[in-house]
Amino acid sequence: MIKTVSPNNNDDINADITSHDTFEKGFPHLAFKRMRDEDPCAWIDETDGGSGFWSVTRYKDIKEVNGLPKIFSSAQGIRLEEQSKEEFEARKTFQETDPPVHTRQRMMFHRGFTRKLITTYEPMIRDICNDIINEAVDLGEVDATKQIARKLPMRMLGRVVGTPDEDAEWLVSRGDSMIANSDPDFTDYVIDKV
Repeated sequence: MIKTVSPNNNDDINADITSHDTFEKGFPHLAFKRMRDEDPCAWIDETDGGSGFWSVTRYKDIKEVNGLPKIFSSAQGIRLEEQSKEEFEARKTFQETDPPVHTRQRMMFHRGFTRKLITTYEPMIRDICNDIINEAVDLGEVDATKQIARKLPMRMLGRVVGTPDEDAEWLVSRGDSMIANSDPDFTDYVIDKV
């Protein structure tokens, strides 16, 4: 039997969305609702002395902002923590690019992810989900992030690009490596090598 644990909600309507402590108490749904209702596109000063950021909380506004990269650039970084130029370069991902670089990179994969083609993946994705969940159930008590959530994206991608199933765990470990750049120790290692 699977036992689920739901995260608590943080009911503070004025929660500090720049603080990690806020999210430790649960997701601040009421604070984001207040922001959507009262100030859906707001400059947020960080309480820890960071440089601040734009908080855009309504879908239609997010869509508009995404179309204005010269004003709302991702190329300057998307992380809350302050970083040196070296740290930023060591941790930079596809998400931290603007057109035309972002467009060129995105177009390399675009054909494989059209809406029509994605619908053909559904049976395969259901099979992978069932396999991963069954593996977790067989283990008994598990950390869902480690045993389920971290495996699903890379196994799906592996199947789409034709990676043999016996290489699935290797591919998952490579996926872990790709996101390791958010680990400060990894960033220091890369900077030292450069």
